[in-house]
Amino acid sequence: MKTAIISVTDNGARLAARTAAGLAGPVDLYAKVGREGETDAHIYENLRDLIAAIYAKYNGLVFIMAAGIVVRIIAPHIRDKRFDPAVVVMDEAGGHAISLLSGHIGGANDLARAVAAAAGATPVITTATDVANKPSPDVLAARMRLEIEPFNQLKNVNAAIVAGQKVVFFVDHSLPQHEYYIDRAAEEGVMLVTSADLVHADRYDAAVVISDKELYMVKPHIFLRPATLVVGIGCRRGVTSAALFTAVADACRKIGRSVKSVAAIGTSVVKEDEIGLLAMVDQMNVPLATYNNEELQKCIDAHRLGTVEFVEDKIGVGNVCEAAALLAAGADTLLLAKTVYDNITVAIAEAKSPSSD
Repeated sequence: MKTAIISVTDNGARLAARTAAGLAGPVDLYAKVGREGETDAHIYENLRDLIAAIYAKYNGLVFIMAAGIVVRIIAPHIRDKRFDPAVVVMDEAGGHAISLLSGHIGGANDLARAVAAAAGATPVITTATDVANKPSPDVLAARMRLEIEPFNQLKNVNAAIVAGQKVVFFVDHSLPQHEYYIDRAAEEGVMLVTSADLVHADRYDAAVVISDKELYMVKPHIFLRPATLVVGIGCRRGVTSAALFTAVADACRKIGRSVKSVAAIGTSVVKEDEIGLLAMVDQMNVPLATYNNEELQKCIDAHRLGTVEFVEDKIGVGNVCEAAALLAAGADTLLLAKTVYDNITVAIAEAKSPSSD
C-alpha cells in the first residue's frame, strides 16, 4: 500500500514521522508550511488544494488532525468504496486511529490497525461485521483479489451476516486448484463449503460464492469472481469500446463465465494504440498484453491454429485472437475458439491459477 500521512501542526508532523517509520510500504509525509516539526516532509500551503492533487494517487491517506476537517476536505472527492483510498484519521496526541473511509475493500480497517500499532494508539473500527466479529465477504474479496458481483447486493449479504442469519461461503469445486481458495479463506477465518451444496437452499439464508461461472441462485447472494479468463481480441481500426465490451461479455456468456473474471486482454502489437481497445481495458481495469507477428506466428504454428488470408494480408499473421489468448494465458487450449462479431473476433483461454503466480 502506498500511503500519505498529512499533518497540520508541528506535533502532528513529528507524530507522522514516527508513525511512518512503523508502516510497511512506501510512505510520503506532507506537512503544512511553517509547521514541519523538523521533519523531512513535503510542504504544502493549502490543505484543500493538496488533497485535490493527491487523493487519487495513494492507496491510503492518514490525516493527523480533527475528523471534522477531514470529512469536509475529502467529501468532494469521494466516489465509490471500490475506488476510494483508505482514509484514517488520528488525533495529534496519538490516542486513536479511526478508520473513516473504505474500511474493507480499500483496507482502511487494516491501515488503522497498522497506524495504531506504529503510533501506540487505539484503533477505532466501526464497520458492522468487524464490531460483531463476523466474516465479511468484502474483506475476503479484497485480500484474495476477487471481484464482487453484483456489488449492490453486498450490503444485503453483510446485513444478513450481522443479523445472525445463516450465510454460507461456497467455493466452486471445478475451479482450477480450488484448494488454494479454501486454504486462503481459512487463513482469514472463513470456512468454504463446496459448491455442490448450493442445491440445498433450505440450509442457508444467503450465500457468498467464489466462482467464475454464471450460476442460477434462488437465495440472496453475491459472487466473488476470481480472475481466471484471458481474452484474445482481433478488431478492425476504429471499433468502439462499447462494441468491444459487448463482444467480450457475450463471449464470456457463451462459455457460462462472468466477464468479471477476465484477468487480461491479449492482442497484436498493431493494436497497442487502438483507442477503443485502450478505453475498454481501462474500463475493465485489466492489463493489455500485445504480441508481435513473430510471437503470434510461433503460437499459430505450435497449436496449428486456423488462419484467415485477409487478416494475414492486413497485419502479417492470419490469426490474432486465438494466438493472443493462448500467449497471454500461458495456456495450450482454448475455452472458446475464435468467435466472430461485427469487426471483432474474440477467443478465450484459462488464466493461470492464483497459487501458481
